[in-house]
Amino acid sequence: MTRPALSQPLFPRLRPVLALLGAAALAVTLGAQQPARDYSLTDATQEALPKFKTAADAKNYDAALAILDAQLAKVPLDSYDAATLYQIKVQTLFQKGDFSKAIEPMEQALALSEAKTPTYFEERVTRELFNFLTQLYVQDAVQSKNPALAAKLFEKADRNMQKWLKLTPQSTADGQLLYSQLLYTWAVLDPNKPDLKLIQRALDETERGLHLAIRPKDTFYVLKLAALQQLNRMTETAEMFELLIKQKPESPTYYPQLAGTYLGTGQDLRAAMTIERAQAHGHMNTPQYHYNLVGIYFNLGQFEKAADLLESGLKSGKIENELKNWELYALCYQQLERPLKSIEVLKAAAKVFPKSGQLEFNIGQAYHGLDKSEDALVHLQAAVDKGGLSKPHQAHMFLAYVAYELKKFDQALDAAKKALETPEGAKDPQTKSMIKAIEETIKERAEKKAKL
Repeated sequence: MTRPALSQPLFPRLRPVLALLGAAALAVTLGAQQPARDYSLTDATQEALPKFKTAADAKNYDAALAILDAQLAKVPLDSYDAATLYQIKVQTLFQKGDFSKAIEPMEQALALSEAKTPTYFEERVTRELFNFLTQLYVQDAVQSKNPALAAKLFEKADRNMQKWLKLTPQSTADGQLLYSQLLYTWAVLDPNKPDLKLIQRALDETERGLHLAIRPKDTFYVLKLAALQQLNRMTETAEMFELLIKQKPESPTYYPQLAGTYLGTGQDLRAAMTIERAQAHGHMNTPQYHYNLVGIYFNLGQFEKAADLLESGLKSGKIENELKNWELYALCYQQLERPLKSIEVLKAAAKVFPKSGQLEFNIGQAYHGLDKSEDALVHLQAAVDKGGLSKPHQAHMFLAYVAYELKKFDQALDAAKKALETPEGAKDPQTKSMIKAIEETIKERAEKKAKL
């Protein structure tokens, strides 16, 4: 079985959840003042905002943004007016759908607020801005085709997320999920050289998120699995898959990956049992998986189990009716030292593949191993007559040897000469030696006969 590839994306592309962001999400109560913050808008800014509101309500966002920019040009760069106008600009760009363009004014709004004591914005608003800005950085990083730029964006997202966490002593599952995703995606920017320190951080944040939710989202588990695999912690990876299968035994998703994990760690019997569990639930039922199961048991030396699976699979069609599968079926009985049963299987295969010389050759070899040279000769001759042999030279030479053994020298000579005609036979000095030996035997026999 091929170990499941893990290079493909393990979770959907990160997208900021901004679609539901309306005016209330980042709303500024115009004219209102916070008791702990002695900040207020100038009269000029308050006079400009109704014009802005009229344009924004009409969804004429370009006009609304133009009003904001015009007013920003008139106010001091570090003023409360500037911070508030940038905040409103962010909200307007969200409503317009220009998320990436909202990054710069959001950075400016936060920088102005954080530079003041007390800050311009109350903690709740600051926390939301850090969260949204983090999501925007991640979105742009994921969409970027420039690895260096993407890395810088992830670094900014990381810094913002740490600021968000300082303002959020009781983190949330969604917040941890965002942080885990950005760290993991950043870590595998170069899939050929993942940053294991970042992956460990992603795993740590994932663990925190799992403990913050009663019913964690599947994405947490996917992230944890991906991180464990990257860190080569395969025992824990298998345990995670087992947990997921226990929770959702009807799901087809995790069985193949668990089986691949067990195979990758040399636990072949557990891999086989995993495939059988999956098949009991109607999964992993393709011919390839059934064949893989046979292969696992064969490699484990459980030849009788492998033979039983091949017999039932070939009859039901769960295993493809191919020559190599019949040969493996016969080989199982050879390994069990049951040569007559092996021959029985090969003969059954010969009925399915009547033009196969290779099957006849295998039968001939089996009979010769039982000292049944006459039977061997019949099938070896059938093998070279039918053709389609993997090693024609070997088949002709074996036929020549058995025929010579049975003193059928003319048949032996014919087989040896045909062996010489093959590319391998022309290079093999033993072929010419065989021909010479047979010819001398025939000559001696003729001379003895002449004397009688």
